[in-house]
Amino acid sequence: MLRSRVRMIGLGVGFTATLLSAGQTTPNTDQGLPAGTVRLSTVMQRISSEPDYSERVQALLGSKGNKGFLTAGLMQDLRKLILGRDWQRVDHFPSFTIGALNQSVRVAERAAGKSTPSTDNYAPDIGTYSLAKNLTVDLNARALKPAYANDPSTAVKKLPYDLVMGDGPNPELAPHHADSVRLAQVLNRLAQNPSGNPSNAPHKGRPIGTLTLKVGKISNITTSDQLLQALTAEGESVTVVDARYFANFAHLHDGDHDVLAPFWIDTQIVVPGENRPLAVPVSHSEYELHVRGPKLDADVSFYFGIDGKAQFRTMDSQDQAWVMSRYAHTFTGEQAQSAIRMLSAALRVYKRVHTAHPELAFGGYYTLGVCQDASAAIEQHLEGTTTLFPLTHEPEMFPSSAAETPDEQEFLKEFNRLPSDRGNAAPEISRVLGALPASDANAISIPELRADLAKVTATKHLAALQRTPSIRERLTRWLWALIVCFALVVILVWFLIRRAAKKRKTTT
Repeated sequence: MLRSRVRMIGLGVGFTATLLSAGQTTPNTDQGLPAGTVRLSTVMQRISSEPDYSERVQALLGSKGNKGFLTAGLMQDLRKLILGRDWQRVDHFPSFTIGALNQSVRVAERAAGKSTPSTDNYAPDIGTYSLAKNLTVDLNARALKPAYANDPSTAVKKLPYDLVMGDGPNPELAPHHADSVRLAQVLNRLAQNPSGNPSNAPHKGRPIGTLTLKVGKISNITTSDQLLQALTAEGESVTVVDARYFANFAHLHDGDHDVLAPFWIDTQIVVPGENRPLAVPVSHSEYELHVRGPKLDADVSFYFGIDGKAQFRTMDSQDQAWVMSRYAHTFTGEQAQSAIRMLSAALRVYKRVHTAHPELAFGGYYTLGVCQDASAAIEQHLEGTTTLFPLTHEPEMFPSSAAETPDEQEFLKEFNRLPSDRGNAAPEISRVLGALPASDANAISIPELRADLAKVTATKHLAALQRTPSIRERLTRWLWALIVCFALVVILVWFLIRRAAKKRKTTT
């Protein structure tokens, strides 16, 4: 659920039975994948012939887990599959239901324990635009640095076996990297201006200063609304899009090949004609702001990431082909301004929750939501409903009474009336399909998923699709079965006793 280059997450401990029983049944081959793409199993097969394969896999995966959210139990499951050369299940790891995933996260959080990191660890990136000072930034002059190639945050990482983590520059977007970095930082800083935070809570004991922007002849810009209005007035093209992708946590390359390594979820939707559930890769959602014109060329996104930050970010690394992309909605004018205004409110809300709950494991990721949640609130506000899955935030962490501005009230109102995937209920089919990065099943980049979705979406009435039972439903069915069996035994015993009694009475 995160497009920037981060370590792969795992969200579970002790669900080996679920792992071994779920997933696709078709053979794993690279046939039908996008050009230049190979499966993780293909990479593992290549390196498994190396004499030190076992030792280096152990070193690569580690032994204690907790790499991002990759817990010790899930690491052990993955290690067994790779060392055991069980390539089929490696390629569809881990295929949890959302109910199992919820339990898994709770175990992971208990294993991680409470921590008290500085809230600065989760503070939005504002670069050199200090909260403690009044500052003015002139956007009439282009940003000159950092260039993509000179920014340490964009560097790729070399791994054993000639593998590389990191995707490198997007040839269309990376040339605007300096402008994009600056725009992301000033949006993060604008969101925290006193005008958007009337309580003016001190920053490290000092009042928060005001960041003012200049665009064209307008020199008093202090909010994101005003910024988008000024850019439009100066002839800039300003577009906000609701973007969907397959989440790529690994960002792995084998030589010149992209490595297909999604994180799979069991949707509890039965594939028509098959005795198995539909498994889909976790999707990533973000709101993107694209600006083009004489003064500024920049591309930034907003989401809550596994780094624990809800913030505007640059988005100019190259996506792998299998990740795909779909713009579910495109907004301009007042709707674009409304979206960015509410995302700025979300930034403040998340920052306040981090301050109130510094003990949350993993920066609150999953408990405070995943990348989808904030996007879902904006979609619901602008479109009347949301089509995103999964949504995991706990509403009690976001009380409406904590809102300090009308836009925060607006955001929290939408946020806390979203559908929730915290329980064991099967998710709505409309959200499972709506979160995918393609509206046409035939366009899906993963062959076995493409085939399954073709069967699912070919059903005339999606509501009539069968669902696999949840763990609670299975237990309930077993309980009722036991009750019925017990009742039958009682009736049988009663019948035999009466029959014996009649027989004794007859003989006497």
